[in-house]
Amino acid sequence: MNVALKEWSGIVQALGSGRQVLLLRKGGIVEAVRHGFELRHRDFLLFPTFEHQNVRWLKPDLIVPEAREGVLPIRYLARVTDIWPAPPLETMRAAADSYIWNDGFLKIRYEYRPDLPLYVLVVRTYRLPTEQVIPDRPSYAGCKSWVNLTEDIDVSGASPVLGDTQYSQVRDALRIRLCASSL
Repeated sequence: MNVALKEWSGIVQALGSGRQVLLLRKGGIVEAVRHGFELRHRDFLLFPTFEHQNVRWLKPDLIVPEAREGVLPIRYLARVTDIWPAPPLETMRAAADSYIWNDGFLKIRYEYRPDLPLYVLVVRTYRLPTEQVIPDRPSYAGCKSWVNLTEDIDVSGASPVLGDTQYSQVRDALRIRLCASSL
């Protein structure tokens, strides 16, 4: 597989530990200029980025991995199981135990480009059997959500971070909390 979604390394870590199963997307600058985020792929690798990441937008108990000069560690595969319109900000705030962003980040995320819809992507994360380290190529840089890697990453043997029952319970509870007003 060579399709990857760029996401802050701290979020990738939270997805990889099972602490978080959702992403908020409007799009990178490239997509936002056009029509907003598009889910081009339901299955993709998680590309840990430090671009725009700032620990002040994350909860203080998170230890964010350090960037490795010139290389990228690819550890996880993700599969989108659900896409929901983002609920009102107050509803999202009430589910704060489901994600690692802090309130300041949420406010900025909701206010950025109000002309574009904000989506909640619910993802199931899979751990690759071994970390695959690839070169951090110049073609991967920039404010874009999707990256086609030069390398083909072997995803055979990837195992779910959360078991079937646990993932279903977390997902269903999140749906009740975030989508109750639209049911």
